[in-house]
Amino acid sequence: MLRAMAALLLAGASARGIDPTYAQNLTLYHVNPLHEGVIPSDMDTSDLNGDIFFDLKSAVTPVECASGRGWSGDCENGEVVDGDLVISKLVVEVDSRFGEYGMCNICVNGTDPLSRLPCATGEYICACPKYDRFRRRPVFEVCEGPAVGRENISQTFGRYGDCTWDKYVEEPWGCWSGNVWKKTGGEWYSTFKGARCGDGDGACTWRVAEVVKVVNKTCSDDSVFSNIEAHDAVGCFDGCGGKGAARNVSSACWVGCFYRTILGADGMMPTGADFATTGVSLDDLVEAWDAPFNSDDAAKGGCPAIPVA
Repeated sequence: MLRAMAALLLAGASARGIDPTYAQNLTLYHVNPLHEGVIPSDMDTSDLNGDIFFDLKSAVTPVECASGRGWSGDCENGEVVDGDLVISKLVVEVDSRFGEYGMCNICVNGTDPLSRLPCATGEYICACPKYDRFRRRPVFEVCEGPAVGRENISQTFGRYGDCTWDKYVEEPWGCWSGNVWKKTGGEWYSTFKGARCGDGDGACTWRVAEVVKVVNKTCSDDSVFSNIEAHDAVGCFDGCGGKGAARNVSSACWVGCFYRTILGADGMMPTGADFATTGVSLDDLVEAWDAPFNSDDAAKGGCPAIPVA
């Protein structure tokens, strides 16, 4: 129903431009392999809080995948494990009549690692959940658009409920990453290829107004990780092989200290911690995550800009 209503509302939108009544500029961030380009066609973007959430959630991937119990799809997610990842900061003009959010991922061996839909290897596919009342769980279909999709992280991940002690005993790392949304909140967006303004005569619901800066994710990670390590007041990282050049981001010990510092000791467990007051403040996280884009000076947390065509 939501998809049909969005399509009806946007039926009059064309390549001429976005209706000024609904035009809105958003500053968005996107992680993807550089060889896929920086224009987010059939890709997901986020506001800064949403980007922080994505990065923090993904930090647990080495531990999750080593356990053999990974379920999130990140073990094969090209936007997490690819070798030439970049982060783009963009100003995107959108039609604010938002529609259903699509989970857009890079196809792996003919299958979307999250939705399990068939797809063309190496290409992006956007999957939208469709509730199956007989199976009582969501199934997926390829998103139709054309409305820009939007998802509120707190609302979506809040449906899963709090981490339980039973889960903590079996998969403590699931509680670490599972609690992150309570601190960050944020919004995710999906911009579908066929609705990009100027691409033919189809619907026009989004366009990139400005590529602010593109940075190497390795540089950004080093900047962010160094900032978080500097907030460690109990010497946790020192017991895990060290910080900076000595850090091992695949070590369960380092990953555990990373979440302990960000969330606080109570925030890693099902204790009902006040995430606004435990661990690193949200203001400090926002400053750390945006620092690579605000300067080219590594001493200030900055990263050099990657030139893009």
